[in-house]
Amino acid sequence: MDKRKEVLIGALQDKDERIRGLAADALEKLEIRDKLDLLVNKIETGEMLEKVRAIYALSELKGPRIIECLGKASKDSSEDVRAAAARALGSTADVNALQHLVEMMKDQSPIVERAAIEALRHFKDPRILGHLMQALRSPDQGVVERALEVISQYGDKRSEEAMLFFAVKGNSRMRSFAIKALAVMDR
Repeated sequence: MDKRKEVLIGALQDKDERIRGLAADALEKLEIRDKLDLLVNKIETGEMLEKVRAIYALSELKGPRIIECLGKASKDSSEDVRAAAARALGSTADVNALQHLVEMMKDQSPIVERAAIEALRHFKDPRILGHLMQALRSPDQGVVERALEVISQYGDKRSEEAMLFFAVKGNSRMRSFAIKALAVMDR
């Protein structure tokens, strides 16, 4: 870690402004990683707002420990914390986050379910499609809209029947996502 910091501190003096900016961002992330134990403790024991702030601090980091910590946060008693955990898991774009996000799609809170579905847009994994199709049966209009939006990015023929239905019967947002899906869908 010390060699990383040394190189990054040196890059702060680079002639290229873009390199200096990247080095500053990288140093900030290293500082967050240095405080990982403190952030994990805040997520486990802090007040709701502290937990959410700690989760968002971790959202730009990668690695199994980050996924594990965010996975635990996905089971917090606070819906705000669970929703933040879903967003952070999605931003990692780590395939190991998928299991947590799919599980969060079953959350009793539509807010958490929406956040989990939104987070899935960072992945294009055909195994997710079935879970997204299940979300189309939700009584929550926001959940259905978000599921349609993510499904529309797949272009998968398996969603054709549902897209045909929502292209005709859905509200304006639902119809627009379904129509986009139909336009890019496999034959």
